[in-house]
Amino acid sequence: MRVNITSVNPRYDYKFSVANSGVVGIYGISGSGKSSLLRAIAGYQNSVRGRIEFQQKFLLNTKDKQFAKVFKCSYMSQHPILFPHWSVADNLKFVQTHSNNSQSSEQTCKDLLQKLGCQHLLDKLPAQLSGGEKQRIAFILALIQIDNHTIVLLDEPFSALDTKLRKIALNLLDSYKQGSLIFLVTHEISELYQIADELIYIENGSISYHNSIQMAMASTHKDLPLASNISLAGIAHVIYADDVSICLNKNSDSSIMHQLDSVIKTIKIVGNTVIINLLVNSLDNRQYLYAKITKDSLQRLKLKPNQKVVANFKATSYQD
Repeated sequence: MRVNITSVNPRYDYKFSVANSGVVGIYGISGSGKSSLLRAIAGYQNSVRGRIEFQQKFLLNTKDKQFAKVFKCSYMSQHPILFPHWSVADNLKFVQTHSNNSQSSEQTCKDLLQKLGCQHLLDKLPAQLSGGEKQRIAFILALIQIDNHTIVLLDEPFSALDTKLRKIALNLLDSYKQGSLIFLVTHEISELYQIADELIYIENGSISYHNSIQMAMASTHKDLPLASNISLAGIAHVIYADDVSICLNKNSDSSIMHQLDSVIKTIKIVGNTVIINLLVNSLDNRQYLYAKITKDSLQRLKLKPNQKVVANFKATSYQD
C-alpha cells in the first residue's frame, strides 16, 4: 500500500509505503493522529486530499477524482459499534451474511466466541454488555470479515481487555494476518513488538519514524524502548533492555531465574547509557539480546567486544 494524503481538519500529512500483507503497528501518544490515519484509509474523512493505492488500484485519488466504490475493509473503531436493537447473535449473523469472506462459517464464529469467552453473550443486547464484552464482540466481527486482500483497521481493539484476553486476542490476530494488510493502533508497544511486521510512529499528525519491527526494537528512538524478541522453551517473549543486567560470572545464590552465557558482540555509547548487543549461546538458534547499562558499569566490569559474560533477567520481566 502507498499512502500520500493531507488534511486541514483534522490537520495531518502522511506519506508512506508498506507491504500489501502483514501487520503494521501504529504507535504514538494520545492525540497524535493515529485514529485519523485509520479513518482516512477507511474513507470516513471528507477533508482528505491525496492518494491511497492498494494492490495497484486507487482507493483514493482526489487529483483525478478517483474513488473506490467498493473494497474489502474491516474496521474496528476505539468505541465498538454494534446494532443496538439486535442481540449479539443477530449482529454476528448480519456481518457474516454480508461479509466478503467466503471462509467465514458458523463454526468459525463459534470457535472465536469460545476462545474469547463470549458464548454466554449471544442472547444479550449491546446495552447489556460491559465495555470489555463489547470490545470482544466487535473484535470477532472484525475477524470474520477478513479474507485474502482485506484491509483491516483496528483502533485500540484490546484496550478494555485483561492481560489473559489480550494474549488470546493477539494470537488470534496473528493467525489471520496471512494475505491481509492489518493496521493495529495500540498504546502497548509490547503488543506491536510481538506481532507487527512494520512500525509507524506518528507525532503531531506526521510520521516521524517508520521501519521494520526488528529495526524499531533495536532503535535508539526516544519513544521506542530498546528490546529483544527471544524464544524461551519454544515461546516468544519480548525482553526490554532495561530489564537485562550483565555480570562476569553466574551467581548460584541469586533469585534471578535466567542467567545466560553470552558473548558481547557490540558496545554503543549514547550519552551516559551503554547499549550492549549480546549473542546468547545458551539459547536455541544463537539468539541476540540487548542490555542497557551505565558508563560506570562498563568501566567497572571492563567490558569489551567478544568478551564472555552472563546476561541476567528475572522471569517477572516477561511473565504476565
